[in-house]
Amino acid sequence: MKMFNTVNRYLILGFWVVFTINIVTPIGGSWSSSIMNVGLILILIHTIEFAVMYKGLKLIGRATPVDFIWVLLLGVFHWRPLLRK
Repeated sequence: MKMFNTVNRYLILGFWVVFTINIVTPIGGSWSSSIMNVGLILILIHTIEFAVMYKGLKLIGRATPVDFIWVLLLGVFHWRPLLRK
């Protein structure tokens, strides 16, 4: 399971790198708008995810702005291992 989380973290971070590059220099074609739409939807979902999990993260002292950024980037792959401990 730990390997699964690690692989998915790197895949998601890779997506965010592509998303950032797409903002700076659009990739072109339908890929550009698709990447942008998926990225914006993920930001929205992860913001809602943080709001829902805020109480649990606050109880363990992990509701800082840095943790908010990590939840925006990684979502469940950031907060779930923290809450399992």
